[in-house]
Amino acid sequence: MFQIKELKKSYGGRVLFNGCSLNLNIKERVALIGANGTGKTTLFRMIAGTESYDSGSGSIIIEKGSTVGFLPQEIDVIRGLTVLNEVMLYSDEINKVKTKIEEIETELSMPNQNNHDVLLNEYSKLRERFDELGGYEYEHKAKIILLGLGFKESDYLRATDEFSGGWMMRIALAKLLLKMPDLILLDEPTNHLDLKTLLWFQEYLLSCNVTMIFTSHDIDFINHVATRVVDIDNGILVSYSGNYDYYIEEKNMKKEILMATLKNQEKQIKKATVFIDRFRAKASKAKSVQSKIRAIEKMEVITIEKERKHIHFQFPQPVRSGKEVMILKNINKNYGNHIVYQNVNLNIIRGNKFALVGSNGAGKSTLLKILAGVLGIDSGERIVGYDVSIGYYPQHRLDILNADATCLKNIEEVSISNSQTEIRKLLGKFLFSGDAVYKKVSVLSGGEKSRLVMAKILSNPPNLLLMDEPTNHLDIPSRNVLIEAISGYSGTLCFISHDVYFIRAIANGVIEVENKELKIYPDGYDYYLHKKKLESKDEQKIPLKSYTKEKTKHIAILPKNKKNIQDDKIVEINKKIKETEKDINESTFRFEELNKILADPGTYESNKFIDLVKEHKLLEDRIKTLTKDWGKYVEELENNS
Repeated sequence: MFQIKELKKSYGGRVLFNGCSLNLNIKERVALIGANGTGKTTLFRMIAGTESYDSGSGSIIIEKGSTVGFLPQEIDVIRGLTVLNEVMLYSDEINKVKTKIEEIETELSMPNQNNHDVLLNEYSKLRERFDELGGYEYEHKAKIILLGLGFKESDYLRATDEFSGGWMMRIALAKLLLKMPDLILLDEPTNHLDLKTLLWFQEYLLSCNVTMIFTSHDIDFINHVATRVVDIDNGILVSYSGNYDYYIEEKNMKKEILMATLKNQEKQIKKATVFIDRFRAKASKAKSVQSKIRAIEKMEVITIEKERKHIHFQFPQPVRSGKEVMILKNINKNYGNHIVYQNVNLNIIRGNKFALVGSNGAGKSTLLKILAGVLGIDSGERIVGYDVSIGYYPQHRLDILNADATCLKNIEEVSISNSQTEIRKLLGKFLFSGDAVYKKVSVLSGGEKSRLVMAKILSNPPNLLLMDEPTNHLDIPSRNVLIEAISGYSGTLCFISHDVYFIRAIANGVIEVENKELKIYPDGYDYYLHKKKLESKDEQKIPLKSYTKEKTKHIAILPKNKKNIQDDKIVEINKKIKETEKDINESTFRFEELNKILADPGTYESNKFIDLVKEHKLLEDRIKTLTKDWGKYVEELENNS
């Protein structure tokens, strides 16, 4: 269906692609991976035909008659039509017929029509044609997509001009999903989607069996959607069958093999060099010496690319706060006539790491700002616990950064250290080194601003951390470092994120913000999804443990004994899953250690070689058994949901 052959692309003296090739089959969903600046967006533009590649360097072959749709990271403002009409613009003929129908409807509504019967006859034919073209189904599908992407029915007839940039992206995405070209290109499509919409979007893609190439920093989204990962590696495209987890496993394995091969090559070169130096002057060894020299010259030199620099940090362990970190009592918050919260209660206990979830506009960011004390309340009480210090990481980074000041100055303003050396050391961990510390915030990229905000928070470590979309603008390695740092953080955390991988790794509880209310789900994100599935299935609310001091109303959906038995069973299955996952992780860690040891040629000369091979085999079998058990427990959990 689609093929890239020996493509090259350069900007000045910088080579982005150096003879890259790729074949794409129908219904494949390819995740395009690569560090910032490696050319992902450029490749999309070349495929879409909006940017040329180097002349005479190769070709992009798209099957005759196939259509390509491209959703870039940024789009122009969409003006002039209603949301529904804009989304349906992709079908010219359907829109022409629909426009004519609307014109006749307007004429028929006017009094004293002389050609009433003629208009009715034409109207009837147009309706038939509209039906033949699939117009009624087309419009219905458009509405389903718009609802899935977070629009309300009342939005259909609103002008596109009324919506923000993020919603403009959703309109553009809806147009693409409705038309569903033969190949779709999505450049960071999840950036402007909330969690609920993101989950709908990925399921919709799977249900459509779409052929696509996409980029994303959301590991869970890639794992859920991708059938193949293509890595931009030193100007070429390297393909890995499977999702992101498989890609990481395979890439690490390739690297280990390459390292072992390099060591072996270095050993051979060293041995040959010693021989050459020792016998170069001996005529009787001249033939052997020349043979060794030729062998070295013929060797294909193995090189290992230097790893890109990534942020590396840990949260300093903060001062221990009181048990009750923050209490909200009967909170009311309005924006004009719009009620955001009404008599809301919340008690945050030390050590909790809550993810705030809910649809766009439900009030997640408002709640975080109230907790941070940067937004006032209309009535009620906000009680900060004993010895609590607050760090706030806003979605709009400039809210806490001085745009006109340098990176260094921004940290100096809040740092508990007076040592410029210590401050520079902190900035260095976030890739601000040398003259980069004197950059003004106003010229920083989105990723750089995100890193600087993190450094600012770390310069005066809090014991209550409030973070609004902390992974925005961070690449995958930086997100993983952030996950590792927060996992070791002993303070209390509330955060908003649409990155499911991040939520799963961090959250030990979920606060759902919906319909002016807060609802607590303990035990992490998977527990939340499980409970939501039950609620959806039975169309009633499940009683949950309250994390507030206020009484909450609960509606039981099962007789008490049956419900308790079911809940106990689910808790027991979850416990088995967690224990098995822990065993898999520990066994895999040791298994990977043994891979590295056995890749070293020197190991084969050791007395412990046989024992290491035996342990390697036992671990391999154990991981297979544990993985099989894990799958059985997960299936059991689904059957009891």
